Amino acid sequence: MRGQPPPDASTEKKPVAGEVSMKETWAAAAKAFEDICGESLQRGDVKGFEDVQRKIEAVSQASYGTDAGQEDKWEKAKSVGLKSLKYLKLLVGAASQASSFIPIPASAANIASSALCLVFDIPEAIKGYNDAVDQVFGEVSSALSQFQIYTSMKNVNPVLIQKIHLVMISFVKLCAHVVKYRQGRKRDRLLRQFKSIFDDDSGLGDEMTRFKQLLQQQRDVEGTVTLAVVVETRQDVAMLLEQSIIFGKTTEETHQIVQETQKDVQSFKEDADRSKTLIKIRDTLGVPATVRLDTNTTQTCSNIYDRCLSRTGSWIWLHGAYTAWTAPNKDNETSHVLILSGPASSGKTSASALITKRLEEQKGRTYVAHYFFPASMKKSDDEKNPVHSALKYMAFQIARVDATVQKQLGKACDAGPGAFRRSASLETLDALWEQLKIGTPGSSALYYLVFDGVENLSDKQANMLLRFVFGTKLAEDSAGRVRVLVSGTNDLFASRPGDAKISSALRIRMEDHNGQDMRIMIDEALTKRGMLENAKPDSDQQRARNKIIEKLPENVGGSYSRLQFGLDDVIRLLSTRTAIRELDRMLDQSMSSHEAAIKSLQRSLTADEISELNELLKWVLFCNQPMTLDDLEAAMFLYSGTESLASLQFIIKNKYSAVLKLEDGYVYGQDGVKNYLQKDLSGRSLPSRDRSTISMSITINNVDQEICANFLWDLAHKAIRDKFKFDFDAASALHSSSQAVIAVDEFEAHHTIVTRAFEFLDKEPRDQTRKIGGYLVGLLPYHLSQLLQLENEEKGALTPNEQFEIGQNLYKLFKDEQVILRHKASFEQTMWYADEMEGLQRWLMDSAVVRRLDKKWRDEVRLSLSPTRGFLKGLVTIIAERLLRKRSWRVLNASGWIHEFMGLDKRFQQLTELPKADEAKSPEPTSSSNGSLDEIDWDRMTAWCQSFLGLPDSELNSLWYERLAEASCAQRCTDQTVLSLYQRAIEKENPSWLCYRGMGQTHYRLGQLQEATALVEQALKEAEREDAADKPEAKDIVELHLLLGLYSYGAGNMHKAAEHYMFACMSKEPAQARQGHLGYLKAGLGLPGAEAARQLLKSTLAKESGEGTMVNVLKMIARDEEHDVLISKIFALAKSDRDLLKGIVRAMENATATPTSNEGRASETTRDDLFAEDEARGVLLYDRGVAAYMYKLSPDGTDPTTEALRLWRESRELLSNVGGSNASIVGQDATTALAKHYFQSMVDGNHLEHVSALAKLAEADTHFFHDAAGFLGTVYALHGEKGQARATLVWRMRQALQILSDNLPDNDRTGFALMLNTLEQCQDFENAAIALTLLGQADLVTDALYFEDEDVAEADSVDKERLLDLVKKLAEETVRVTKTRVPDISQQMRRVEAAKAHIESLMTAAETKPNPEADSNHNEVERSESQSKQGEMTSSDNETPFAHNLILSRVSTLEQMHSLKLDLYNIQWLWSCDGFNSDGKKCKKESGFGDVFYHCVYCSNKDFCEDCLAELRAPDSGTSTCSAKHRWLRLPPHGAPTYVSTKAKSVRVPREVKLREDDESILEVCYDEDGGREVTVEAWKEAVAREWDISLDEIRQEISRQATPDAGEQG
Repeated sequence: MRGQPPPDASTEKKPVAGEVSMKETWAAAAKAFEDICGESLQRGDVKGFEDVQRKIEAVSQASYGTDAGQEDKWEKAKSVGLKSLKYLKLLVGAASQASSFIPIPASAANIASSALCLVFDIPEAIKGYNDAVDQVFGEVSSALSQFQIYTSMKNVNPVLIQKIHLVMISFVKLCAHVVKYRQGRKRDRLLRQFKSIFDDDSGLGDEMTRFKQLLQQQRDVEGTVTLAVVVETRQDVAMLLEQSIIFGKTTEETHQIVQETQKDVQSFKEDADRSKTLIKIRDTLGVPATVRLDTNTTQTCSNIYDRCLSRTGSWIWLHGAYTAWTAPNKDNETSHVLILSGPASSGKTSASALITKRLEEQKGRTYVAHYFFPASMKKSDDEKNPVHSALKYMAFQIARVDATVQKQLGKACDAGPGAFRRSASLETLDALWEQLKIGTPGSSALYYLVFDGVENLSDKQANMLLRFVFGTKLAEDSAGRVRVLVSGTNDLFASRPGDAKISSALRIRMEDHNGQDMRIMIDEALTKRGMLENAKPDSDQQRARNKIIEKLPENVGGSYSRLQFGLDDVIRLLSTRTAIRELDRMLDQSMSSHEAAIKSLQRSLTADEISELNELLKWVLFCNQPMTLDDLEAAMFLYSGTESLASLQFIIKNKYSAVLKLEDGYVYGQDGVKNYLQKDLSGRSLPSRDRSTISMSITINNVDQEICANFLWDLAHKAIRDKFKFDFDAASALHSSSQAVIAVDEFEAHHTIVTRAFEFLDKEPRDQTRKIGGYLVGLLPYHLSQLLQLENEEKGALTPNEQFEIGQNLYKLFKDEQVILRHKASFEQTMWYADEMEGLQRWLMDSAVVRRLDKKWRDEVRLSLSPTRGFLKGLVTIIAERLLRKRSWRVLNASGWIHEFMGLDKRFQQLTELPKADEAKSPEPTSSSNGSLDEIDWDRMTAWCQSFLGLPDSELNSLWYERLAEASCAQRCTDQTVLSLYQRAIEKENPSWLCYRGMGQTHYRLGQLQEATALVEQALKEAEREDAADKPEAKDIVELHLLLGLYSYGAGNMHKAAEHYMFACMSKEPAQARQGHLGYLKAGLGLPGAEAARQLLKSTLAKESGEGTMVNVLKMIARDEEHDVLISKIFALAKSDRDLLKGIVRAMENATATPTSNEGRASETTRDDLFAEDEARGVLLYDRGVAAYMYKLSPDGTDPTTEALRLWRESRELLSNVGGSNASIVGQDATTALAKHYFQSMVDGNHLEHVSALAKLAEADTHFFHDAAGFLGTVYALHGEKGQARATLVWRMRQALQILSDNLPDNDRTGFALMLNTLEQCQDFENAAIALTLLGQADLVTDALYFEDEDVAEADSVDKERLLDLVKKLAEETVRVTKTRVPDISQQMRRVEAAKAHIESLMTAAETKPNPEADSNHNEVERSESQSKQGEMTSSDNETPFAHNLILSRVSTLEQMHSLKLDLYNIQWLWSCDGFNSDGKKCKKESGFGDVFYHCVYCSNKDFCEDCLAELRAPDSGTSTCSAKHRWLRLPPHGAPTYVSTKAKSVRVPREVKLREDDESILEVCYDEDGGREVTVEAWKEAVAREWDISLDEIRQEISRQATPDAGEQG
């Protein structure tokens, strides 16, 4: 091609006149570095940036002895160095962009990186050096951070590149000066510690000045370059490229591209947003994602409460124990625990639900959390720490309603789920309680914890819970603030640890009081069945009804199950022509309901049906975990070999309901029925192992009578022979017992289940038995151990043949590996614990069990040092090889198995090491003797597996470490552990593409998008190779594209994301195709060019089938975490094209079509799928309502507003029973939308017609900042009914005053924010302005230099009163000088610097030197005293040096808190913009110093920046967040004189709050020029409380009582 130089020709341009080449410039820089510090940069050990990063990270923390402060400084210095390296990469990358214009030498990057590397190449601790590194590179990294923008540039202006090179060269020289500082004598460094490194005469200060000048020059050039030249967006997706070319880009859209590129990577909104914080808490604490965020109860509690009959439980509210427990003025002697006890089926759970609901309805800062332990918990092994899980779930419940707990717990959750992962012990339970931040000292809130169904816990867990409830952590540390209800059976609270405290607890015995509720139940049942209705007074019918209601509860011992049986008998009797004396006879008898019901059922069943029922009962009553209907269907197939035409659910409900019941898909025995089903074995002698017996059964069928007689005659002759006699008594007993009865024996049940397990293992897996396979394999050791235990207790015995049969089956299981491989799917569902495998060993050591097995195998079992080397050897080999040498066993399960194998080895090793005298002793059995799975030592596991398999080191290949990495990830180990294992896998030969994928996913979890993308791209490259190892399937390739799409989308590279998602759209896997279509649409909506995005929406609408139809995409958007943003964008794009908007709404209508009945859906989809379907439908119903309300789109003939209200009601109702993040958020949005409509309608029409509808919404709206209650109060206030407005919102005001009255200053901002909202909505703007004054952030210097008496309390040898007066005067002077020098309130850091300079100048003038080296743990006054004692002050005035140092210390602390730049995390309160811009994108602005915000005085907690407020009020605005008809209070920027310190004792009272003259929708607070009237904060709070009829004294007394430990409980 013409104009292209030959390959070997130089491409370097000649420099223009008067300008040296870049090569010469960099050579000069390297020489300058060597001249300054004497070190050469031409070193071979630094090849690039990665080498520098590794060197900095690898530098070990130098030893500073006990100086922890220096260690922290070193870590901070390293952190700053790594940041500088990051931005240096961006700088070099930017420079390389224009290499064709200004060629850079190959040594440029190496010179810059080598310079930084030398800074950190230190051999030992050098005191003061850390500060120098931090000081220099702190400023450098902050300055270089601007180069983030160059990550997305394609072409950069050449002139700009020249300036960038000069900045880099200056960076090299800065490094040289720091290295030179390190080389200085120790004495010189120590002297320099007392002043800034920039203050010496080494030239560093001058070079830093030069560095900053070059940066400014670079910025000046950057500003002159047209944005279209600086940033050029790639158009990689063909369709979008064409559309962009066709329709072009407007100037506004181009500007938007730049804004997107430069968007801030920090998002403070996440922490400020309640829903996101709750989602973080929910996920960290392990609460299911289906749990709602916007409710103060749970679905479980609501379901139980709804089943309670009206008027039941009313006696509880008058019970002395309950009233004492809930008394606001509970005395110190009264226990904080209420016990709710009673026999099984006595109504404890219903009572707990009633109490919970009543407590939830209380106003004020009273919060209740509850947990109902289900009956399935007793047997289940799935949840190892149910008490810990319950406590975490309860903490989440409280965080939903208590803002203070939500804030503190949200911070605690930042450490991730591992912070709350605990093993089961009382100590960890106490530690967990501390982490959950409930009932902390100083809090004015009252918390109730309700634990129901404690009898369903294992004994260990129940004991742990009771010790915790009655322990010191609740009884003393949280005394009075936390009260607990514990519900369980009577025997649960007998002979327990802490009996003295249990006996002194408040108690309600259900069996003594539930008769009243039973009578209500009987009356309801009789009325429902039409029995004895409308009876005449004094008639037999009336007397019979009264007698039934009165006497039946007396005969059932407080048991509702017995009551139900008795009631059924009574109703059957009344259904016949019955005389009253027969009824009397029945009612006079005690109701043994189960026995009668069982006999009645027995009479109604055939022998085969009884046999089937007995089989069912064995599984239901004696399995180690609750059985589902599917489990039992599979078990019954094993029993009969046939499938029943009728479902088991139907059979149980309609035939076996007297003994079995269904709850949530699980089958249980009726309460108490087990005692009546025990088989009577009193007449049966257990078989003796020493007695030889022969038994037979004779069947005679169609035999001639003579032949039969001859046979019996011959058989009788046999009986004459010695030692061969028939036991005719036993035969007679057998004959008499041959009548089928409903009864089960525990020993027989376990033997039956063992037999079924071996039958299952002996055959090929079948679909009909698949569900029970995991249980049969996993619990086989349990049932075998139960047989041994019962035999030892003489409750049963196996015959020799039965013993041999078990031995033979165990031999086949462990000898023939095909059995395990055949049922691998079942083995992968479970695992055996070490003690269970030890139990299997005991079976195989019994000679009666193994006597006829292969002798060689028996010897191996007997002589092996551990079962893993004996009978388990085959199983261990299979699992270890398929985990580490193949990919044919699930890593999570396999690593669990191996963990237990290792634990078993450890147990037997300990046994062999015991002295002979202790050989009889054995380690106490535990579920796992090798520590928890969270503590796996992966190196130890590697060594163990290698040793077991007998492999040399060379056999530990890439696959080995790759699978270990997968396992560690599945076990939720730290990401660093996972990365280290993946790194080892990649370093081996021929790593699989799966290694790169896994490592990339780990980097993504760490938020390292660039590294994650690079690794997954490498994985895709490796996977697409023809000779790729572990050849991927088509779906694997698609999965990689989906990951890359996700990472690109997260990095803001929408074109690249669209490419990858487009590939996924072609997948043959429906789920992947759906993800691809959703991602493609999201990426397309994020691209610049509104018209191109509209065409994308139209093309999606045009699809009539497949996964990419608009209906399917909308359903996915409804459940996407960006739902609100995506829908806002779609509506914003479509509103200018009416046909497009109509098409989208039609698709929403199709997506929300009424589904089939739940019964029909349930047979085809899982419960989770049903939840997802309902969530999507509910969310889209809300979106349809928005379209109808905002854009007047509704079905023909329907009023849009009426349709919108209907849709929002339907959405709210549907989502109220659905969990999930979007369900909770959108459900609240629907409530707000309805409330806002009712409110605005009443304001516009000047009426109160919708008050009742709004009040109904407000009843369920109990959160601080939700809108319904606020709108109700506001509408009353606007109509002049201030008293009614206060009555509506008084609970909010009381909560605010409670928060402000506690001893937790960090909560005060929440209290003032709540007061601000509440006072605004009551239209009390003067008091609202005072609350605003206390809520906003004061000027930082002014806030820091606020002093009180306690600040000088520890100053000795001075006049404290005079000292305080002097400190206050100096503080006022410093603040005045600072504001004069830096009048711009947005320049807070400059004000801090000015304040420090001023006080230092005063100290210099007074010839007083500061002492910055004082121990940081000393308080400010102590440091002043230290300087005084050292004789450093020359003034005879003792107070002045103290005052100077006190103020300097405050300012220095402030400077450190906001080091490098202003840290908004240290600002007490932030207002986040709730607006959307014109294209539907969520605004990310937050209030800062210099930013004006506007706060809606009608909505609750809605704030807007100036731009978004203008957008909201625009005529064509599509924003539904607020309303253009509302009014807003102007919020001055942080730092304005309006705001005062949180410690201020008084505040200014505004002259007035008025509407702005040019805008009657904006309210402004006006003050007198001379400051005006002031009021003390306490007097103001008292005045507000009086106006709201709230007693602050009562609040303080309540807090005081709660803060005082209960004396009676400390003992």
